[in-house]
Amino acid sequence: MRVIAALAIVLSTLLPALPAAAQTARGSDAILAAMQTEALLAVLQDEAVRAGEDLAETMMPGRPVAGWSQTVERINAPSRTGPILGRSFAEALESRHAGAILDYLEAPLGRRIVGLELSAREALRDPSVQDAVLADYDEMRREGDPRADQIDAFIKVNDLIDANVVGALNANAAFLKGMGAAASDDAADRLSEADILTQVWQQEPELRAETEDWVRAFVALAYQPLSDAELADYLAFTGTPAGQAMNRALFAAFDTLFVATSYQTGEALGRWIGSEDL
Repeated sequence: MRVIAALAIVLSTLLPALPAAAQTARGSDAILAAMQTEALLAVLQDEAVRAGEDLAETMMPGRPVAGWSQTVERINAPSRTGPILGRSFAEALESRHAGAILDYLEAPLGRRIVGLELSAREALRDPSVQDAVLADYDEMRREGDPRADQIDAFIKVNDLIDANVVGALNANAAFLKGMGAAASDDAADRLSEADILTQVWQQEPELRAETEDWVRAFVALAYQPLSDAELADYLAFTGTPAGQAMNRALFAAFDTLFVATSYQTGEALGRWIGSEDL
């Protein structure tokens, strides 16, 4: 990798200089491609549609949900979410770390990890899979298996609990704001900014518990095929300045994306409920 990096430095002195923003965008696009985000966004779209169906059963009981599901599907279409994610990631990424991030993701272990993470995300759509993985984790913890310590260390180093909880709270607030935007100006049940913050913050304990279970299950399942040495290697990378920069940029980008789609979903639901009340 050092030889390749040195060659890249030489080439950079021979090629025309690109504007900083263009260089960052090019690097960020390559990173997102290496992370197979197009496939991930398709998985997230499916998750959103399923969640939307559950939401419809709660908010619009007895009403056909086919049209509603199509609305949620459009909001979360990769053709729409991809550009949002790409722009946000490019803005959040510290460009000086792009090369090191790409080196890791495009190496054999990095490519394997990306595939494992995507497969785990798909598998965890089945609640029974999460239950089984958590049961295995609890057993590892009771038996003092070092893998349990690696799982906990990975979660801590990458701040996976707090960052995901904050993201979920932001998305829920955006959803309620979207619903409010769809309501008429004289709607008695329109929530104020303070009401939204209060309601969202009341969800924090439940969201945190759910997040802890999901994150632990995801990390345990995704990296189960890795040897202890391979997981230690990945853990070490995520703790480097480049790894931390990647993590921060990803959380910032997905936060922007989920706030946007949650707002649009809330606004769409508000219109659906409003049309039902007419």
